Amino acid sequence: MGATAERVTEALRQDVLSGALPPGSRLTETLLAQRYGTSRVPVREAVRALAADGFLDLRPNAGATVAAVPVDDLADLYAVRRVAEGITAARCARRVAAGDADGLVAELGEIVEAGFAALAEERAAEGARLNAEFHATIARASGAASMTMVLRRVTERIQWAYATTVPQQGKRAWTEHRQIVAAIAAGDETRASRCMETHVERSRAGFHGR
Repeated sequence: MGATAERVTEALRQDVLSGALPPGSRLTETLLAQRYGTSRVPVREAVRALAADGFLDLRPNAGATVAAVPVDDLADLYAVRRVAEGITAARCARRVAAGDADGLVAELGEIVEAGFAALAEERAAEGARLNAEFHATIARASGAASMTMVLRRVTERIQWAYATTVPQQGKRAWTEHRQIVAAIAAGDETRASRCMETHVERSRAGFHGR
């Protein structure tokens, strides 16, 4: 896949995940080419890639439509996410304790403060982006490459489900983020893992309670 096709694929992916292109939206090559300022060839590649990932439905002679959000899979997705994120948070705490994660605590703290600001100013899209950045930063800093790969797939689908309901993370979620950062900063693997797993479970319960 060329650079242009990769750019279009990522832009289309984010538009689907954010709800900018909601489920059921019919997508023509002409519409997408205009939207992303490119020719039809990279658009065609992007559509095929996202169809393979389950974000788009392709039907013969009918073009592409944004797929339905896999809400029925959320319980399983959250179960995977809870375990995987517990591992990454514990690994981050271990790296901090070993002096092997310079700047991580400060970086996470900045994201949390920005998240509280977005919440106060009702910038929902920014709050959703910062939430994803918070979890992605922990995954990346953990050094657990396999967990990072798994989490990207799982988190994308959870993010997609939230985008169709309420993308803004509430005060509870950002308060829990702050607790996770404190546990990581203390180098406490057990507490970091427990805080993260509790956070993920409460997010799951919050979604199903809506």
